[in-house]
Amino acid sequence: MTYSTSARTVAKARLPEIRARLFDRNVDPEIKIANLLTRKQQTALRTIGIVLDYKRSSSTVFSEGEDAHFVYCVMRGVVRISRHSDNGRRQVLALMLPGDLFGLPDAGLYVNTAETVSPASLFRVPWQPLHELMLREPELQIRVLTRVAFDLRQAQRRIMILGQQNVSQRLVSFLLDLIEHPDFYDEDRRQLTLPLSRFDLGDYLGTAPETIVRTIAKLEKAGLIRRATPRLINILNVGALRKICEGGRRRRRQ
Repeated sequence: MTYSTSARTVAKARLPEIRARLFDRNVDPEIKIANLLTRKQQTALRTIGIVLDYKRSSSTVFSEGEDAHFVYCVMRGVVRISRHSDNGRRQVLALMLPGDLFGLPDAGLYVNTAETVSPASLFRVPWQPLHELMLREPELQIRVLTRVAFDLRQAQRRIMILGQQNVSQRLVSFLLDLIEHPDFYDEDRRQLTLPLSRFDLGDYLGTAPETIVRTIAKLEKAGLIRRATPRLINILNVGALRKICEGGRRRRRQ
C-alpha cells in the first residue's frame, strides 16, 4: 500500500470536511453543497484521525468483507466504491469526491471495496473514537446523518440515471455534478478537470469507454464543451447542458 502518514503531512493538511446539501430551505441558493462541520468539530476530528496520502491510482483503501475499523473523508482526489457479484463481475457503485464520507461499517464489516482512482489524500478516523465523539457531541450526529441522507438520495438518483437516461444524459449529469465541486471546476475560466479516465467513467456510467469518447465528441460538435486536453474540458454552455437532462425528465413526466 502506497501512502504516507507522517506528522509533517498531517500538519500541512487541510482540516477534514464532510460536504452535502443541507436539510434547510432557508440557505443561500447559490450554495448547493456545503461543508457540514463547524471549525470546532473539524478540530475534534483532527485530534483522533490522521491523513493518508495515496501516491498512485488503483491503491486499495479497504476490501469488501474486511473488518471495518476506520471511516474515511476524501480531502483530495477521487475514490472508487465497488462491489463484486457472485460471478466476479465488478460494479462501480459510487465515486467519492472531496468532502465525501465513506467506510461506515455494517455489522463491523466493510460491504464494499474502496480504491483510489487518482492520487488522493484521505482523512482516516478510527470508528470507535468517532462513535464516542458523536455520543458526546449530538450536533455531530446530525451532521453525519445529513451526510448519510445525502448519500441515500444520490444513490436513488443514480438508479434513475442509469435506468432512464441515455448515455449523453448520463455523461452530462456527471459533468454537472463535477461543476458543483470547486476542486474540479474553475468557474472563472469555465474549465472542468476530469479526475478519472474514460475506462473508470465508462464503468461508472454503465457503458463502454469508446462510447464515452464518442459522446464527448458529440457534445463538442454541438458547441457545448471543448476539450483542451483529454482531462481538461472547457464548459461553453452550462444552460444547454442542463436542458439535456431536463428534457429527459420532461419526457418521462409526459
